[in-house]
Amino acid sequence: MALSSRLFRGNRALEACAVQDSAHVTRGATGEHVGKIQLALSTVDGALIDRAELLSQQYGRSTAAAVLAYKQKRQIINRSYQSAADDVVGKMTIASLDKEMIAKELTPKPPGDCVLSPPGPPNPAAILARPPAGFQRTRFLTGSRTALVTAPKQLGGFIRVFFQITLRSATEDGYPLSANIELARDTLIEHGISLSVEIRSGFADTLPFSEPILNNPDAAGDNVDQIRTVSENVRPGVRGVFRVIVCQMVGNSAGETFRNRVIGGRIVPPFALLNSQIVDSGRATLIHEMIHASKPGVVQHDSETFSVFFDHGSEKPGGTARTFLRPEHALTLSTLSAKL
Repeated sequence: MALSSRLFRGNRALEACAVQDSAHVTRGATGEHVGKIQLALSTVDGALIDRAELLSQQYGRSTAAAVLAYKQKRQIINRSYQSAADDVVGKMTIASLDKEMIAKELTPKPPGDCVLSPPGPPNPAAILARPPAGFQRTRFLTGSRTALVTAPKQLGGFIRVFFQITLRSATEDGYPLSANIELARDTLIEHGISLSVEIRSGFADTLPFSEPILNNPDAAGDNVDQIRTVSENVRPGVRGVFRVIVCQMVGNSAGETFRNRVIGGRIVPPFALLNSQIVDSGRATLIHEMIHASKPGVVQHDSETFSVFFDHGSEKPGGTARTFLRPEHALTLSTLSAKL
């Protein structure tokens, strides 16, 4: 019987496992099919698998232990020759995982904040023409009145961020992550906010995830939870640190921020995905998604095309480079890490 979950279907090794005893998946196996089994175990059971095994997609000790625990919990035993569960993925196990993954894939998920955020009304307190770099005092017209904008208020505070990138994005797309960080840092420092990038064993963790991400408000095929699960397995969340994952995404969104996603039985803090296939030459995608994460819920995008919180920038034809950060956004950004 062919496998039906979006995660498993079409994988030759797993399709063979579903129908052939000789194709059982056992300790020592390596490859994409093992990575998919690991992801399924993490998704349906919250299994904790060693980072080394996840990155190498190896069926090692912790993967075997997760398989055994999964089978024991569901009493998956071939009574014709067994009296207890083992740590082998065979016909019964892959069929059970496939069935549970289908249910997970069809469970409604909250869409990304950008999907829900239409342009907002003009803000009379914002500059109505693209501001010059390093402005201090700028006069502008709002209706029949002249207003005066001074240099941004120095708010203080800091934002802690760590980055992860899928192997596919790293090897195929060459996403300008450092340029996005530089723009975010420069924009924030005007308001006295520091940006701290958390580095462990490299600039960004590499995730063993090859599927393009489908953020589907109707839930069919949505795999945002799956990449978030892999992300958590590679580096568990740390309080106060904003998680950003660079990956390939289906559709024309340059990035999305997600909240209220349930991973491993708990609601995880807001996190962002940046689409490695759609690049804003103005480099504002990261700061845009950080603003979403800093808000208590979905808010409307800015109406000013030069705002970093406008709904799109120079990643689309005719788009404007976004460089201006509204004071009200800076205020919520200054306390972002305290909210995570």
